[in-house]
Amino acid sequence: MIPTPSVGPELEVLLSAQERFEECRKEWTVRAGRNLCDMAYANPYGGPAPEVVAAIGDALRSDRVLDLQYTPYGGATITRRLIAQRLSQTHGEPFRWRDVVMTPGAMAALNVVFRFLRGSDGGGEVIVLTPCWMDYPLYLTNLGLTPVLVPLRRGTFRLDLDAIERAIGPATRAVVLSQPANPTGVLYSLEELQALAAVLDAAGRGTGNRPWLVSDECHRDVVFGPSAFVPPGRYYDRTLVIYSFGKAYLIQGQRTGYVAVPPRVDERDALARHFERLCRAMGFCTPTALMQLAVRRLLTITPDLGPLSARRARVSAALVEAGYDLPDSEATFFLYPRSPDADDFRFAERLARQGVLVLPAALFHDRGHFRIALTASDEMVDRALRVLRDVLTVSRGS
Repeated sequence: MIPTPSVGPELEVLLSAQERFEECRKEWTVRAGRNLCDMAYANPYGGPAPEVVAAIGDALRSDRVLDLQYTPYGGATITRRLIAQRLSQTHGEPFRWRDVVMTPGAMAALNVVFRFLRGSDGGGEVIVLTPCWMDYPLYLTNLGLTPVLVPLRRGTFRLDLDAIERAIGPATRAVVLSQPANPTGVLYSLEELQALAAVLDAAGRGTGNRPWLVSDECHRDVVFGPSAFVPPGRYYDRTLVIYSFGKAYLIQGQRTGYVAVPPRVDERDALARHFERLCRAMGFCTPTALMQLAVRRLLTITPDLGPLSARRARVSAALVEAGYDLPDSEATFFLYPRSPDADDFRFAERLARQGVLVLPAALFHDRGHFRIALTASDEMVDRALRVLRDVLTVSRGS
């Protein structure tokens, strides 16, 4: 008899919430059929812009013999150089091509970085600010690290610097945050990031062992004025940048991204080399040659956020008018309203039964909220808003 595979109790807990939602999504996607309002994952129903599709098509039609063949671990040099030039412009630091190690999306980049954080002793703690993107704790646990979940400030979801300071201990290897934040859409300010840098600097004072800051910047190009993206690495030199080209260009399934080594650390070259070696050792961390070619064109395209901005304003206004508590946010594809039911998973399942898919806060290691993705079609959005309004009315009546 083939033994039943086991992932261990810690991973089982982390996987079970996501699998519970996936079962719900499968069932109600079939039941709703054409009436489905998919506002769970950020799958853009309008598709990418024509110039983005053209960039990929042009890469596919390249007449250079080896353009679609193997590339070096870490990525093709030309692509890495162009990314480094763009990073130098946006982040105000002198990135070199070798500082950029390309991966098949941000998920692979995170796994490479987390594997590096584990170090030779195979352990350590990593502070994760919650609510967070759902898989940070999953990856950390799978790699033998201990995720230490530190909540953001309730209501505003800004950084709770006192809580972060209390959580840092001798075993702390890093702090992980997304800038802008997923799922809340909060964009951390210059003052917050400077204060966070001071906390991290103080933590290593006297020992020389300052924690790393892992800055997941997948949504940094999805920011709505008048706010502007502020790079955490500008104020803290031990910042590892994670990025994916899928978000801003609406091609998330193409999974092309990178980890960028901070220019101001002494071990800069050794760290880049270590990440390249981990890409080889882990066996799944090389992006396709096609997308590495396409990225060279994508870097010249400025995404049009106008339609998304308009939809965001419309949905926000409708939710507030209906009576939902909607925290302030400035970025990403997402809104993060408070759930009228304290059991946010139960509320998400209730919406699913009416054909509206949203993600409960439980998936983001939080409680009492739900995440709405604004990448659905306008028709889906209109139907979903009617359901959300009706459900809230019934909840208040009961």
